[in-house]
Parts: sequence; C-alpha cells; structure tokens
Amino acid sequence: MTILTAHSGADGFPDNSLAFVRHALASGADALEIDVRRASDGSLRLGHDAADEGLPTLAEVFALLAAAPGMRVNCDLKERGLESAVCALAREHGLAGRVILTGSADPALWAASPELRETAELWLNLEEAVPGVYERRDWSLPLLLETAERALAVCRRCGLDTLNLNYRLALPPFAERLAAEGVKLSVWTVDGEADIQRFLDAGVYALTTRKLRTALRLAGR
Repeated sequence: MTILTAHSGADGFPDNSLAFVRHALASGADALEIDVRRASDGSLRLGHDAADEGLPTLAEVFALLAAAPGMRVNCDLKERGLESAVCALAREHGLAGRVILTGSADPALWAASPELRETAELWLNLEEAVPGVYERRDWSLPLLLETAERALAVCRRCGLDTLNLNYRLALPPFAERLAAEGVKLSVWTVDGEADIQRFLDAGVYALTTRKLRTALRLAGR
C-alpha cells in the first residue's frame, strides 16, 4: 500500500505550523513532512527558506508525534549537517524507526553511522545524486536512463533503497530501471487528482501531497 505523506501545509493549513501537524496526525495519513533548519539560537526549528525563533521547534513536533503511535515524519533537511542532531532529538522522544530523512541529508554520512541508520531511513533526493537535474529540459530516453544509473550508483554505494523525486520525472522507463535494482520511488508533490490516482494505481511506494483529503479518498481510506 502506498505510503501517503501530508506535505507541509496540506489541505490549506499553514506551512510548517503546529496546526498542520495536528491536522496530519488526525487525518489517517501514514506520514507528515516538515522542513527543518537550525535557527540563530541553535535550536532545530521548522522553516522552508529560513528558521527564526517564532517558528515551531522540532522538539514540539516530536512531542506531538510521540503521542501518535505509527505516524512517521519526513524531515526535509533544508541545510547540511543536521542529521545527527535530528536523530538525537528523535531518540529522546522515542521516535527511532519512525523518522525519514530527505532533502540535504548526506547519504555517505548515513551509510557510515550505525546510530543514524538505527534511528532513521534516508530517502535519497534525486538532486543529491544528480546535481542540477531539475534544470534540464531535454528528457530524451538516453538522458533519462543515464540519470537513473547515476542515482542507482549512489544507492548501491550507500545501501539505500528509496529515491525521492519530483513526480514529473517518475516516467515508466526511469521507474522500471530503478525497480529492476530493487529501488523504490517516493514521488512529490502530487496534487492533481488524475496524477494521484495514476500513482496509486501503479503502486508507487510513497506519495507526498498537499491534497491529502483527496489522496486519502482515492486510496479508499
């Protein structure tokens, strides 16, 4: 069954807000996504482009998650070097095994640290494996397959089995090549009803959406 993740701000709630987190926790989704940065005071806080002391702390979000068994959290790291601090905080709140790292998470660091691997999964963002990938406009089949091979090389080297990418690049030849190597696809941010249905029908591993109510309805939940 496809993992349905509530994108930050899903269903019209403010991005990276505790109101959004509470909505996602009560929604029936499998996971929620938040953007994580380090604020000027040294704390880990939610924020896409910046984090200041007025934004919720990651500790506040983790405290809410601790009271919601089974719900997972995708921490989209918006800057480098946050992996260890995020995972340490997750362990403090009893969330080991329920954390997903995406964004600027370092696959080599994750692969080299048993403690990180015991605490969180890492879903490799395609742009971390193939820098500049979203700036391309020519997606011929050879280029698409070359991109798949470059992503697979990082997955093999670091022991990763999930690739996180914009849904527009999850084209059949690309998906089939990764599936042949046992690598699953997590697609974002899928908001069109027809696109949501298409990926659900295809059995994609994970789908992140701002239209959470729609995705849950289409999934029959």
